[in-house]
Amino acid sequence: MKENLPTYLDSTKPMVTRTRSYAIAVNKRMNPVAAKDFNPETFDPMEGYPETEVGRRERKLPPARLPTKGMKPKEIREGQMIGMYETKQDLYLLIAWLSERVTDLEEELKNN
Repeated sequence: MKENLPTYLDSTKPMVTRTRSYAIAVNKRMNPVAAKDFNPETFDPMEGYPETEVGRRERKLPPARLPTKGMKPKEIREGQMIGMYETKQDLYLLIAWLSERVTDLEEELKNN
């Protein structure tokens, strides 16, 4: 069973080897496309999956006011692990709330 483990999880290997192996694995996950082929305008992490053809979303600048359907983020719980358990939805809703405040300030400045 151990022969199927990634090198970084194999406790029989030296820590230096495991650390290097982990760094390579993380880099591969974080950079799935070769640097020479990476285009931030067209990058699609779903490329190669069956859903890509029908579910592709184009990259474009978001509107000044992000849609929220009236939803608000959940209350923030404070503690040593603050932010650790926030959902992507809550983070999106916080960003939408902040972008609305910024847009209001920009409009106020423009009108004065």
